[in-house]
Amino acid sequence: MSKKTGKSPSLKTLKTQSSEISLKKDDHLLLLSAPSPESTLASAMICRAVMRAGGAFHVSFEEPIMSIDSVNRYRAEHESSTIVLVGINTTGKKKLKKGKGYPVFVGGSSESEQVASMTIGNLHTISAAAYSFSDEQYSTGNYELQMTTAAALIYDSSHISPKTSSSANKTLFKLAEKDNLVEERAGIRLFGMNFLPIDEVLLLSTRPYIDGISGNQKSCDAFLSEADVPITKLRDPLTSLNSHEIQQFSQHLTSRLLEKMGPDKIPFGTDYILTLEDESSPLRYLSGLETIASTFWARQELGATMGLWIGDRGRALRTVIDSQLSHNKDVISAVHRLATKMKGASSEVGTSIELTGVRSELLTDIGRVSLQSELANPDRPLVISNEESSVIIWTYKNVNVNQILPILFKQEMSPVTTSTQSIMLKGVSPENVTETLKLVKSLN
Repeated sequence: MSKKTGKSPSLKTLKTQSSEISLKKDDHLLLLSAPSPESTLASAMICRAVMRAGGAFHVSFEEPIMSIDSVNRYRAEHESSTIVLVGINTTGKKKLKKGKGYPVFVGGSSESEQVASMTIGNLHTISAAAYSFSDEQYSTGNYELQMTTAAALIYDSSHISPKTSSSANKTLFKLAEKDNLVEERAGIRLFGMNFLPIDEVLLLSTRPYIDGISGNQKSCDAFLSEADVPITKLRDPLTSLNSHEIQQFSQHLTSRLLEKMGPDKIPFGTDYILTLEDESSPLRYLSGLETIASTFWARQELGATMGLWIGDRGRALRTVIDSQLSHNKDVISAVHRLATKMKGASSEVGTSIELTGVRSELLTDIGRVSLQSELANPDRPLVISNEESSVIIWTYKNVNVNQILPILFKQEMSPVTTSTQSIMLKGVSPENVTETLKLVKSLN
């Protein structure tokens, strides 16, 4: 396979790279997926293509940074499988050991020239590279195109501006748009707006957390009354309102949020409809899909969503919805507890909050909401801890977990990423937590 050229490969280039891979249809694939939404969605689409061809696969989730030695260990332990790494960067300039076959790298970057020459695309084109690999090695349909486009849109919105989006991602979107698989939509971006009752959408909102309304039934009822939402529609989804009612609701919500939050935290903007999803599906809107992906990354329950991404709209869907709503309730409850009686300390390095009796899988979103609502200083990194874990979370857009992980690995620590801007540490000393806070602050 030839070396990639350029910083932003085209979809045509990605397909050429994919076609150069020698892969048998009946090869067993071991997919090592990074935990980010674009990586898990991309991995799921490769799985669908393998299933369509009658092949077998297994998925394992790894941190987005791996050493060449770790890759070689996987190869030695799984000699009978073709290993595919999705969205994973490799560290170290050494070469991969010779063996029965080399891994396939889908997206990501590497310090090793050998690995770079084996990589389809780069870190900015994970989903487009996965689509190209699936299409060239197996076959793809509309669903794969829709979901890899969704993954690309999620990545671009959180990492780079639309003007600097990769050529491959732009082409992917144009193909999906041409086939009416995605439709751009401007308006409200709140989880559950197309399938939850209107009051529950507000009561359970954590993206964003609406101060004074999230988790407060009395205040929520008063808000909806002031917004002139008809009583007969309170148990209907937000999308059931007519255009006039939506406008009234939006104006009132905007006014309320501007009083409590900055304009950058208001849930209005560009969203996308995934047309192959049912109108009442939580994956119907890209914002809903992104919320679920982010929540289950924070909870370290990535396997729970893999079946959903692959296409299970039965039991897996019901389980994910129930877990998402329960998660939001628990996060809001903990935030209310913090607001009334917070145990913490602040310094120039960051803010520390102790939250005993709260499960570790909730810490990331509790920390995110605490920073967003300014319970903790958003200009400093935050460490929020329970009896067994500490999550360090920050708001700096220019500091990514990929910058943090290699440094911590060298210190023989074992951090676990829970978002692009948070890591979880277990069983480490307070001194190591403090040093990690300093590290995050120094990179800003």
